[in-house]
Amino acid sequence: MSDFLSNFSGDNYEKTRQQKIEQKDKKDKLNKQESTKKIKLEKRSINKEKTTLDQDEKHSEVSYGPQNSLDNTANSIKQNETSPKATEPENPEELIYTKKRSKKKKYEPKHEPMKEEESTVVAPVNESKNPEEVIETDPTYKKKQIRKYMYIGLGSLAAVSLLYFGYYQMTHVKVPDFEGKELSEVREWTTENGVKLQVEQKYNFDKEANVIIHQTVKNKKIKKGKELVVDASLGADPEKVVSLPDFKAMKLKDAKNWISEQKADNLAIIEEYSDKVAAGDYIKFEITNKDVKAENYKRKDKAKVYFSKGKEVFEKDISMPDFTGKTKEEATEWAKKNEITLKVNEADSDKVESGKVISQSIGKDTKVAKKESMSITVSTGKALIVPDFSQFTAEEAESKANGLQVQVKQLFNDEVPYGRFISQSVEIGKKYTEKDEKPVIQVVYSFGKPYIKDLRDNTLEGDLQKIFYDEYQSKGANITYQVYHVDSTVTKGTVVKMSQYNEFIPINSVVQIGISKGNLKAEENKSSDKER
Repeated sequence: MSDFLSNFSGDNYEKTRQQKIEQKDKKDKLNKQESTKKIKLEKRSINKEKTTLDQDEKHSEVSYGPQNSLDNTANSIKQNETSPKATEPENPEELIYTKKRSKKKKYEPKHEPMKEEESTVVAPVNESKNPEEVIETDPTYKKKQIRKYMYIGLGSLAAVSLLYFGYYQMTHVKVPDFEGKELSEVREWTTENGVKLQVEQKYNFDKEANVIIHQTVKNKKIKKGKELVVDASLGADPEKVVSLPDFKAMKLKDAKNWISEQKADNLAIIEEYSDKVAAGDYIKFEITNKDVKAENYKRKDKAKVYFSKGKEVFEKDISMPDFTGKTKEEATEWAKKNEITLKVNEADSDKVESGKVISQSIGKDTKVAKKESMSITVSTGKALIVPDFSQFTAEEAESKANGLQVQVKQLFNDEVPYGRFISQSVEIGKKYTEKDEKPVIQVVYSFGKPYIKDLRDNTLEGDLQKIFYDEYQSKGANITYQVYHVDSTVTKGTVVKMSQYNEFIPINSVVQIGISKGNLKAEENKSSDKER
């Protein structure tokens, strides 16, 4: 069909037309040659009948012979060839052959050959009005007409077919086979080709999500604007209960294969470094939702199974900076960024400002690897050092405290002489920085042994408590007293007797004190003294 239609386009049409004209000329030439041969054969018969024709011409001026007779055809062709007045008709397919017959002259002999004037003339239809001319029809005329209309019909049919074919090609498109391909590919194709798309999604264990399972039209043409229905996979059913294996007995590769086979995409494998577990071995298993148990685990539930990557080994490609004199925060930030384990120590310094680095364990420009450890010493500023107060007197203690608070006390002591150092509450040499809470240092000096005074005749029993506390007990001497009453002319309640007085006594002593009853007169007192 395409070869036939190509003859009607451009240069092919002109070539085809020219070829047909040449074929027609060749055919006419062959017909002419055949006619000439027939004429030569028929001339003999024509001469034989010449006598009869002359007699008939005497009685009739014009004789109309039968159409399409052999004699008329031969005479017409002869006349057409010899007559100088003969002209070709406009349409060579429609030829009318005429035979011109002239009257026989009386003086001409009966058997004289035909003159050249008696020749066949070809004249167009409806142009000859000479009654002597005989009109004859071309026997191939009807066939040519039928062939002509057949060609016209075939050309029209081809044109209509071509138009319909073009219209069909413009309004229809072939649907490829999308089964097993991504849904996005189908959407792109339908958008480009003007086809509507209806997607029906179904769970399918064998197909990944968004993969085409089935389509209504495949490898056939569909009219643009029509609807293409496809079934797309939603993947495996997330509501299905999955029986979990014993991951403890599995290696990393086996766990990955099981997850892939069961399409348990919500079960994630976490690989982490471990110094204790060998690479590829199981570490632990966790289900994100605590309400979900291993027995009723569904494909939609999220879980994690941990496997070891072995001990992590890093290349030493990190250059160590010099943090001396820099802040603690700078060192901490650098260590965090480079995954270096940093240990911070503190120390006082008279030269380095508080909060800045005094020293570091790894030197400048040393190459280290991730996860390595280093330490830095950060200044806490100038420290306050607790002095040795044994080197000072009680009066000098406060002034030699180096800015620390000191509370000086003096206590009785049987062994340490008066004024000498006994103790201090904070150890010698202890340092306190600016951020430390500083205590009050208790410094004790000795009063020596306690000395008890004579309290007789001028001290009342009621004053004994205050005297013994203020003079002895408050100063570290555990000196107490015991009271007994005696008959006496001295005012009642007065101290009249003491077991010890006006002497040094141990810090742990008990003094016996006699208190007057005030029940005797002076004379009775004298007689009682005498009796004694």
